[in-house]
Amino acid sequence: MSWSRIRAIYRKDMRDAIRDSRVLTAVLMPLLLGLLYSFALPDEEGMIEKLKIGVVSATATRLTTAIEEQAPDNVRLSFVTVTDAAGLERQMREEEVDLGLVLPKGFDDAVKDGASPELAVVLPASPDFDSHYVVAILDRSVQELAGSAPAARIVQRSLPPGSGDATALGALGPRTTFILISIVLLLGMIAVYAVPTVLIEEAETKTMDALTLIASTADVIAAKALFGLALSVISVPLLLVVTRGQADDVAMLAVTVVLSAVVLVGIGLLSAGLFKTQQQVNTWSGAILLPLLAPAFTVGMPTPDAVNTVMYFLPTVHTFRLAANAFAGRALYAHGVLSLSVLLAWAAAVYGLLWWRLSRREDA
Repeated sequence: MSWSRIRAIYRKDMRDAIRDSRVLTAVLMPLLLGLLYSFALPDEEGMIEKLKIGVVSATATRLTTAIEEQAPDNVRLSFVTVTDAAGLERQMREEEVDLGLVLPKGFDDAVKDGASPELAVVLPASPDFDSHYVVAILDRSVQELAGSAPAARIVQRSLPPGSGDATALGALGPRTTFILISIVLLLGMIAVYAVPTVLIEEAETKTMDALTLIASTADVIAAKALFGLALSVISVPLLLVVTRGQADDVAMLAVTVVLSAVVLVGIGLLSAGLFKTQQQVNTWSGAILLPLLAPAFTVGMPTPDAVNTVMYFLPTVHTFRLAANAFAGRALYAHGVLSLSVLLAWAAAVYGLLWWRLSRREDA
């Protein structure tokens, strides 16, 4: 392959893309959707959060009142009496309560007497900011109850991860979650619509024939892949600017976007070989885009285990997971290294298949 020829074709494609309304539509639609989400949904920090706390206590307690008095104005708390710890865990898994407190018998009297009773706090598998905030004010609440220095030992434990935990939506809020969905949509639109559109346009106008006279097929495909990657790395930061999205781990987000773009553009290049006309691209690109977008809408939702298992093999589920971790600045989704490995495996498989197809074509 020749880098000079690849660069020349890439520069031509970028100039053509600016003038092609179809390519611009593929980029602008996710940007506009992201902009709509950013204004339609309020900032998480400005929202009034409603938390339901399950309480296991054999005797009456004033701790719930003390917690309410310490909570900020934008947090509305409600308390549900639960009979035992097993019932509390069940209700947390079924998302009937957001947080759990387990108090020993005679907790209030023990606190006042300075006996340091144990207060168990049960957190969900992926605690959000508000759950941690309630934990943070427990010390002050117990202090208020005791009328002196903290007189209880607070012990935290988390439920093990389960398929029903709506991790990203609960931890990041709806606005940021929809920004993540817009990122996946943007990468997908560029890969399966913009890139094939350029290829089919050149095939219909016989420009492709002229290109293959001066460059190898591999050079042309490499230039198209570079074109799709460039659109992605330019468009995603633009999306974050217009939606006011901010990742805590920018480096991780950059790696995720670049690696995901490489994979998805490769899928777009493979799909372009199935189309002969622009009408076919318009008609069938959605059928390719839909399974790529599905994980972004269902990841973390209470979907059947069989569905989650199938989707776990799709690249965009790992795009969403890694991007969510980058926005949160912590591992909302475990096994980040595995997600990177899956994306790398997809890249190797897609471009290996693409190279095999090109080799067969050139041999013919």
